[in-house]
Amino acid sequence: MRLKSAAVCLGLALILLVPVAAEACSRTVSKEASRTLVPSNRINQSLLEKAIRAEVNFHRCRAGLRKVGDAGNGLTRQAQKHSKWMAKSQQLTHRSTVPGSSTLQQRVNNAGLKVRTGSENIGMVHRYQIDNRRFKILDSSSCQFATYEGQKLPAHSYASLARHIVNLWMNSSGHRKNILDRSVTRMSAAVAFDPNAQYCGRYWVTQNFVG
Repeated sequence: MRLKSAAVCLGLALILLVPVAAEACSRTVSKEASRTLVPSNRINQSLLEKAIRAEVNFHRCRAGLRKVGDAGNGLTRQAQKHSKWMAKSQQLTHRSTVPGSSTLQQRVNNAGLKVRTGSENIGMVHRYQIDNRRFKILDSSSCQFATYEGQKLPAHSYASLARHIVNLWMNSSGHRKNILDRSVTRMSAAVAFDPNAQYCGRYWVTQNFVG
């Protein structure tokens, strides 16, 4: 099984792609994902995974690639376990200290999947939409942030978190290669929350592809 991984923090093969007209591709993100803020606990992993997959398939469509489907609950649970470990250990890494699940290959095997190839993207983003921009703190106790032009910066919805992390990955060559890999057919994703991170918390995200 061929395995690849990439990490991005707020973290060379030649791929020949046939682009399609941008207007032919659309994001199929649900209204629920757009309207619902990602909570600090009891996160709806299914809703987030669908939103991330919609973003991934949008970019794959633009590159002339087929959509990826759902890899199933087994791989989602493995992704969630790895995200929880990263959040707890404060380490953005593909190798954990979880017995039996420390490597990507072990996590894919534990999901009960028979695959020829697999890859992993990881990343972390703040709960509020403050990443990659200059902002000011209006009230730290109530988590109020704004741009210097006065625009309030809200917490992420499921849809905005999905779009932000996928955009970060697409702007990184290693992550983009995983997303636009023509050999993968399915994906899973999951997130964990660190409430102790600066600026009212941070999400740690794990995304896995298999084919």
